Amino acid sequence: MKYLPWIGLLLLLAGCGKQSAAPAPERVTSITTAQVQQRDLPVTESAVGAETAIGSALGYDPTRVAGASHIRLSFPQHVAAQLRIGQPVMLSNFATPNQKVRGEIREIRPALDSTTLSREVIVAVSANRDWHPEGSVRGEVVLGVRKSALVVPEQAVVLRPAGSVIYVVTDTTVEERPVKTGVVRDGDIEIVSGAKLNELVAVDGAALLSAGAKIKVREPRA
Repeated sequence: MKYLPWIGLLLLLAGCGKQSAAPAPERVTSITTAQVQQRDLPVTESAVGAETAIGSALGYDPTRVAGASHIRLSFPQHVAAQLRIGQPVMLSNFATPNQKVRGEIREIRPALDSTTLSREVIVAVSANRDWHPEGSVRGEVVLGVRKSALVVPEQAVVLRPAGSVIYVVTDTTVEERPVKTGVVRDGDIEIVSGAKLNELVAVDGAALLSAGAKIKVREPRA
């Protein structure tokens, strides 16, 4: 028992020599940003189809003179009801999606497919040396335009358990903002509510953020 005070003193001296652990470095997420912009967004619908059977058969005729092609597209009933004869349709082959040609609606067939609840729409395409239907064809029609819509890049909108959010940049941190989204077009998405024009939002790296997160902004997006 008489050695206990000495043991306590040695333990105390040993403890004084230990250094406290350094605090973990604060996490900083590197992001790119973009401004909330305003532009007109076309409201579109698309359908998949192919050249009509007669057109396909004529395509094998070596004596056939190049002429108009006719594409059969199946649009849902609620979309077909909004179409009209003569309305333009942008067509593209699945194999070459970036090569598009303009056609016009020639016929909207009244028969309704009871299985798919769709109607056939026949689109005529004038003779074109650079484009002809190959396999499956995609057709897109414009039903309207959203005037002066607020838009951000699609990557700026992050899906969380509570819904879609964006991260608005405030100096060196971000504010998490719930949003309601609308039309998606050419890599942009419409923000119906939850954003203001010219606000700066996180884009690349947004999915790694949370409310109040520290950020370091890389070169902003154009």
